[in-house]
Amino acid sequence: MTPAQQTRGRGSFRGTFPGKDARGSSSGFVIPFDHAASFELQGIPGNIVQDVINISTDGAFVAVSIGYGFEEDRGRPAGLVPLPTKPISPGGIKLGQIPTAALIEGFRLNPSFDRIVFEAGDPSTRASQFSVPKATALTTKPIAPEYGRDIIQRLKPAEEISFLFSIVDTATGRELQDEPTHNLASLGISNGERPFRLLAQPLAFQPRSTLRLQIVERSEGVQGTLFIVLYGYKILGSSACPEPVLRTLRGSPACLTETIGSPSARVIPFDYVTSFQLTGLPGNQVDAEAPINVEGGFVATSIGYGLAAENLDVTIRGMSDASPVSLGGLTLSQFPITALQDGVRIRPSFVRIAFDNNGGLATVQSSALANRVFERLNRPEDVSFRYSILDTGTGRELQNQPINNVAGLGIANGDRPFKRLARAMLFLPRSTIRVTVEERFGRGTLFIVFQGYKILGEPSVTEVSALRRSVRPR
Repeated sequence: MTPAQQTRGRGSFRGTFPGKDARGSSSGFVIPFDHAASFELQGIPGNIVQDVINISTDGAFVAVSIGYGFEEDRGRPAGLVPLPTKPISPGGIKLGQIPTAALIEGFRLNPSFDRIVFEAGDPSTRASQFSVPKATALTTKPIAPEYGRDIIQRLKPAEEISFLFSIVDTATGRELQDEPTHNLASLGISNGERPFRLLAQPLAFQPRSTLRLQIVERSEGVQGTLFIVLYGYKILGSSACPEPVLRTLRGSPACLTETIGSPSARVIPFDYVTSFQLTGLPGNQVDAEAPINVEGGFVATSIGYGLAAENLDVTIRGMSDASPVSLGGLTLSQFPITALQDGVRIRPSFVRIAFDNNGGLATVQSSALANRVFERLNRPEDVSFRYSILDTGTGRELQNQPINNVAGLGIANGDRPFKRLARAMLFLPRSTIRVTVEERFGRGTLFIVFQGYKILGEPSVTEVSALRRSVRPR
């Protein structure tokens, strides 16, 4: 920073924070941070997996709460009945060839076969530079009969996971429990429908220290990626700050959760919103930025999210309005492409109508009734993705790895408290918040909202002194 810039900064936000690292779009002293560990579960009771969290060298980390979430692999092969012996056309597959369990629980085209079963899409339909073009039609080219075993996936219902876990601070050798504890007893339900568990006392980890987590599986046949997340804050530039000093860090008396500001006449509640168009393709990556405007700084205190999903109805093409419809004779080419990618099932309330007494698919009386029989599996509560947040002004990430949405933010249907940051995060005018999302399941418009307040204009000399005092350890 030039001397002229330093002089101008004395009356602005960029000069209000102590330390050499105070420049940039955040406080340069205390920032919220999440440390996550991930585990690949095999569905074998008694299997032991472990992961290590490494505390970075740029500052001490203080954990104040803990949570978790499970990213289940719900897809299971649903071989066609009978298995084909000749090349098959994906669009010509009939519902009568799909196993009954898959029709009831839900089925989709295997995402691994997208490049085989779909016509090449228009490059202009890419959602981002990392995504693939949107598919518009099923291919007319026949594929090998061996693919009949895996081309259709059954989407099993999500299950409640069960496991034992233990945590060890390897720097001190301390265990954080006397024996491995059960996830429901210590962390709550795995779908995120609970507040994150607050630690009885904050726990400090010095730079370069490590935390070892061990998982003992108890659920049979449940596979996927488990995330355990420690929520807290990072004290940048602190290399040997004693633990008692770390625990005494507080905000101003008027706002104990805020270390870098206090309410004034120029403070108003404000939300910054990032939105993403989810395509429903697992592994697709999209990102968005929230630019902080020039009229004042923004203090983020909590984060929320939600999915605005498409209509769940499935409109079937090529049916006569007046003639009865044989459900078993419907082909995949008559279903919307997006529905085949999201997953389709027979509505639970229509199961008795959709099947005959012998277990086969029935014939319904009209196309209007046939369109009501099926629904998409693209429900807001089922959305799954991994996210990461970056302060582009300083290049600081607010987590050590991309985190599963349920593990980091709570259940997707909104039935949970908003995630409150362990320490509020200040973004200065003209800075940006970049959020990157890696899709796992779900289609629609995803909203991730940073909730907080805006500081309008420049603070006075008195307020600058108050801001400085509020970030100093006492």
